[in-house]
Amino acid sequence: MLRHAETERELALLQDLYEKSFPKSEKKPFAFMLQKRQEGFFDLLMMEDPEGNFCGLAIMLLSGELALLDYLAVEPRCQGSGLGSRALAELQERYGRDRIVVEIESTEEKGDVENRRERARRKEFYLRNGMSAVGFLVDLMGVEMEILTYGRPLTFPEYYEIYDNVLPENLKHKIKQILQR
Repeated sequence: MLRHAETERELALLQDLYEKSFPKSEKKPFAFMLQKRQEGFFDLLMMEDPEGNFCGLAIMLLSGELALLDYLAVEPRCQGSGLGSRALAELQERYGRDRIVVEIESTEEKGDVENRRERARRKEFYLRNGMSAVGFLVDLMGVEMEILTYGRPLTFPEYYEIYDNVLPENLKHKIKQILQR
């Protein structure tokens, strides 16, 4: 169901869904991820249905002991089929349950009603699949994010280290802890 995207066609499918699925404020340049993939920091994974059709993506940022599920998206025609939940289960097998970290747009942040509903649905998806909030929010380059794990205790310095190993110096200061619970 999940496999590395290798060919130019597969990478183009990933990039197209990536560009359509995430707001500009949350996207890293795709070329940056391709470059860092060569250095071992990113896994670009294709999600396929049982017939082998492209249905989604999972982009993992690997850093030390942690694996950040940086992006997860399912093609609209495949949504509601359980592929997202199955992908999370496969990611746990692949990377280890205790290593996975997820960022989601804050459900506490004010915004338009439709966006708040979408954020709440996204959080419910991860909670339903066994994740829980770690107890702090971050300002990730101007976007307020909640951090989730599969119950692994996580401190802000541990979380920050994910990016410290990958981002250029001029971007590292744009990641701050904004709330500790």
